[in-house]
Amino acid sequence: MILFSSRLYAQEDTVTSRLLREIAAEQYQSDSFYYAGMFASHRYYGYPDGKRKHDNNVFFTGLIAMTLGEIQNELRGPDSILCLKIRKLAQQSFPHFQHKSGRQTYNFWRTNPSMVFPNSWFLNLFRKWHSLPDDIDDTSILLLAMEADSTTALAAKELMEQHANTVNYGIKNTFKKYRGIPAYSTWFGKNMPIDFDACVLSNTLYFMHTYNMANSKADNATVQLLDAFIRHREYLSDPAYISPHYARSPVLIYHFARLIGKYPDAVLIQHREQLAKDAQMLLKESRDEMDKIILSTSLMWLGEEAPVIDIKKIDVNGDFVFFVAGFNSLLPDPYKKFFSGYHLISYYYRCPTYNKVLMLQNHLLRKRLASTKQ
Repeated sequence: MILFSSRLYAQEDTVTSRLLREIAAEQYQSDSFYYAGMFASHRYYGYPDGKRKHDNNVFFTGLIAMTLGEIQNELRGPDSILCLKIRKLAQQSFPHFQHKSGRQTYNFWRTNPSMVFPNSWFLNLFRKWHSLPDDIDDTSILLLAMEADSTTALAAKELMEQHANTVNYGIKNTFKKYRGIPAYSTWFGKNMPIDFDACVLSNTLYFMHTYNMANSKADNATVQLLDAFIRHREYLSDPAYISPHYARSPVLIYHFARLIGKYPDAVLIQHREQLAKDAQMLLKESRDEMDKIILSTSLMWLGEEAPVIDIKKIDVNGDFVFFVAGFNSLLPDPYKKFFSGYHLISYYYRCPTYNKVLMLQNHLLRKRLASTKQ
């Protein structure tokens, strides 16, 4: 009976099986430039066709493991076994990016020895005087990906609150109307400027809600800040300013929709209709098939009908950018505002395997919603 059920599932959903096999085939099985369990990602200096270099950050590997973890229960038979195998192998790479002290906060790049901008001898010289501190984005993503216990999650939350925007620090590079809001900052390091990023804050609240911890002053302040960003539609007018590390409107809407769809906060859920209309507008205007995928997914999370995107036509090695490393994020105003979205001081990140995971997420969400209507 189990064998029959597995075969039937595979016959019914060849798209899922094919994508999972391709994802598994692209995962590193042993240490090289990438650690075992990781997936290749690339950074580009210049957009969209700048010089490409491999970049062994943990960010995309963490996102892949986290997203696969969220769809694990929707899989059956060989697909479920393969998904779990991918996730477990990805988790083996995480310790390379953990804080040197052993505390469970995580860095974008490896920590022992520290590294910044791998494959760039010039930029890597900066690690001698200023390595990148751990951040709440990678920490939230990796702890979710490894399904950390509640004690570990609470310890991370306490550290995040210690580095929120406070009177002692004070953010210098956001709209003046937001500078007094004690929301979470991107960085753990006390020597780093306080930094607000709308997508990072969305991921952090997602983490807090998952562990039933979204109940502190910093959490309420973060909701207040996201509410203002969305209400004023600054994800359309100033995406690179309110989210310097993600920087693009479709990606911002994707993060907002994921948070609201899974954890419908009473304040943020009021913006569901507005976000849906803007997602529909961007989807009609977009020429990038991966942007269409994440906007389609966003619409489904927001409870709206979404057009079917033919994933067979998508080039996962195209120009789609999910993450941006912009030096403007560290600048005080007015310089941050002036340089937001300025390509000459930004590095653009792509991960073809993560694109496939986003396609798989979209496919399974559509399948799930269709089954509930039957």
